[in-house]
Amino acid sequence: MKADNIFDIPDLDAPIYHIYSKHWFLDLLKTGENGLVKPRIWDDPFENFFLRSEVTGPAGEKISIENLAEDWYGQCWTLNADTDAMWRIYSPDKDGIKVRTTVRKLFDSFYDARDTFADLKYLIGKVQYKTEAEIAALMGRTTFANIAFGGQATGFARLLSIKREAFIHENEVRLLFQDLDPKRASGVAARFGFDVNKVCDEVVLDPRLDQAGFDALESEIKSAGCAIPISQSTLYRAPKFNLALE
Repeated sequence: MKADNIFDIPDLDAPIYHIYSKHWFLDLLKTGENGLVKPRIWDDPFENFFLRSEVTGPAGEKISIENLAEDWYGQCWTLNADTDAMWRIYSPDKDGIKVRTTVRKLFDSFYDARDTFADLKYLIGKVQYKTEAEIAALMGRTTFANIAFGGQATGFARLLSIKREAFIHENEVRLLFQDLDPKRASGVAARFGFDVNKVCDEVVLDPRLDQAGFDALESEIKSAGCAIPISQSTLYRAPKFNLALE
């Protein structure tokens, strides 16, 4: 069932956010397709510890799960509305474009109920943050059979949604796809239909843009077809206080 592929998210109507570079946001508007990428190309080398693991067979032989690893794709969203770290990490050139939607709207646009194997392919879940010791202990008591029990994909997806505590500030939600036959992905990305004007509720531009930069970027994305409200993050806008003389 579709609901079983949503894990550790109590409120499906919670707002979530994603920062695109200008290039990828304009591509999203042009193509109407959102790209999920292989976890192996994510920046953190500890990120996909599970998919780099080996399985020990009954005779002690080592069995690679590399083929399984190649079938998974993901995209990172956050429950944080506006943080300095997210802008600096995902908008290094100050041309980042943040979109807001909800868990429900994002997953509804992604999950294909017409797909016979939809329950094995389309998932979304909240990232759990653990210490390296906790992750090591988890893997020490985990077997491949436990993860794959019942033929469901959620066991694998949950392991792909574990990060170290150093990244807890990201407050991340993960959109995940397992590319089963017939394959739909090409290279390191799998693309899915995504209508920005239907899925998203708001577009917010980088807080470090000056007025001319904001106006130019706003005009460019409107011309590309963005019809939802566009504003600028107020994260760095200095307040003005009126102090009494005495």
